[in-house]
Amino acid sequence: MINRRQLLLMAASAALLPKAIFASSDAGKKLGWREFKQQMSRLADERLVAGLEQEAVGERGLAYLQQLDIQSPDFMTAVEDSYESGNRYWLWQRLMKAHNINGGILNIDSDQLVQLHDHPGATGMVRIISGEVEVWQFDEVEQNRLQQKQGVAELRRFSHDILKAGDTAVLTPKAGNIHALRSISKQCRMLDFFIPPYQRSDRHWYQPLTKNWSEQETVACKKIAQQDYADA
Repeated sequence: MINRRQLLLMAASAALLPKAIFASSDAGKKLGWREFKQQMSRLADERLVAGLEQEAVGERGLAYLQQLDIQSPDFMTAVEDSYESGNRYWLWQRLMKAHNINGGILNIDSDQLVQLHDHPGATGMVRIISGEVEVWQFDEVEQNRLQQKQGVAELRRFSHDILKAGDTAVLTPKAGNIHALRSISKQCRMLDFFIPPYQRSDRHWYQPLTKNWSEQETVACKKIAQQDYADA
């Protein structure tokens, strides 16, 4: 009988090849898992020590994600040895964790919605391995004092996309950091890396007060701290 881990590894092997989005000098270049980790760690160090701008972190991080050879034996071994955790929304397979970087594979099952939440201070980089996911990204509009007292946040939509295998996306502290995800395939698997990692205790969840929020340009939400969000 094939177990869940074997199914996940089989899915990675069957994933579509990524789209070519690099300069011609990098076209077709692939990174093994060891080289990928070195490049990402170096990028994280540049962000921490040299103060590399978050936009540059996102651009270079996405390039490395696209170049990662997910069919290489060393990557498959890393997935097999990954640390797994999860909740009602997702299964997380952690591949890298340090003080300045955190990354792994996020698995979301069919029609499962990961409610609006943020990753404060982090630049997040995503590459879809298999399946399809619907993604909403929002920015918080500056609150007035009454809204702050009532814990209500007004969000303005930054983007709304459907991502397929090989597609990438990025969020930064300045743009599109508040986001929601919904798998529209039986399962969606995505590489998900953060430089620097966000503090889970600082995360907020945004409970929509606006009807049909997923279709709206602006959304009113109850802003709830991680420790107070019962569904997390």
